[in-house]
Amino acid sequence: MGKCRWHLAWAMAAALTLGSGGAHACAFHGYTPNPTLVDVLLATEQVALGKPVAGGAGQYKVVQTLAGPSLTEVEVPPGWRLTTPQADLVLLARDGAYGHWLPLAVMEDGFAHVLTQVMAQQSNWIYGDDGPRLRFFARLINDPNPQVRKLALEELDRVPYAALRAAPLAKVQRLPRDLASSDEKLLPIRVLLAGLSKDRAYAGYLTAELDKAVGQDLPYLGAYAVALIELNGKAGVQRIFEKYLERDDLPESTQVRLVQALALQYRNGPRGTRRMIGDKMAAQARRSPQLARLAREHFALGSRWRPPAADSTDEFVLER
Repeated sequence: MGKCRWHLAWAMAAALTLGSGGAHACAFHGYTPNPTLVDVLLATEQVALGKPVAGGAGQYKVVQTLAGPSLTEVEVPPGWRLTTPQADLVLLARDGAYGHWLPLAVMEDGFAHVLTQVMAQQSNWIYGDDGPRLRFFARLINDPNPQVRKLALEELDRVPYAALRAAPLAKVQRLPRDLASSDEKLLPIRVLLAGLSKDRAYAGYLTAELDKAVGQDLPYLGAYAVALIELNGKAGVQRIFEKYLERDDLPESTQVRLVQALALQYRNGPRGTRRMIGDKMAAQARRSPQLARLAREHFALGSRWRPPAADSTDEFVLER
């Protein structure tokens, strides 16, 4: 996680209430993810839990101050106000030391307790490494509260794949049902968790969904490729090359996503899988100048790299 502070109103555009979708970022992509609700809280100096005041437009009675000086009441400006029952508990944060108070989420049972624990770790998580934060949320992926589970998945979705792969992940109890849901924002992380589960029951699902994703050039097809290799190892690598990358009619955008997935597993997979990816990628790079270019770009080989000879004895032919 970055150590900078965001303008809270901007961050709200990406992370405003878990009930309406939240942030989305894929663990197998290289772009910087949108801030999660936790990112917003860690970057905020004043946070409170409050309940709407009867008859007071935008007024909240503070039930608990989570960060900053103790408060009794805060006001939310027009344009940011939520229409909630008076009994609802709302998470509120201030946009800077002198800015407006803004509502971040309506609390469900158990969610406020989790966020209280998050705020207690604010300094440690801002200035320390991401390990404790990842382990904290990895323990919550089977929480009975759907709001907590969603936040846990968003937190897992923000970490590098190597860290996710090494995390102490429990079997995700609702994963088959969740994979069949229409929530595309969390689909990539759920697909990655299917691959990391080592449960062979997901092999058919990942194979079929990768075929479908390639056919439609879906933006998250890389998640299926990463997960299939994670679950099937060398057999998954073999299928990706034979079924897709050996074709001459595959759109470049699809090639890019598949090569990105292969590069990710080349950096993180077991030795045998890495060697097969290297051998297969080098062979295709010899055949196709376009794939040679993609190999240079996504395997970070440098502009001077050229595909090795077919009879090369290098164990990992894509090492610089």
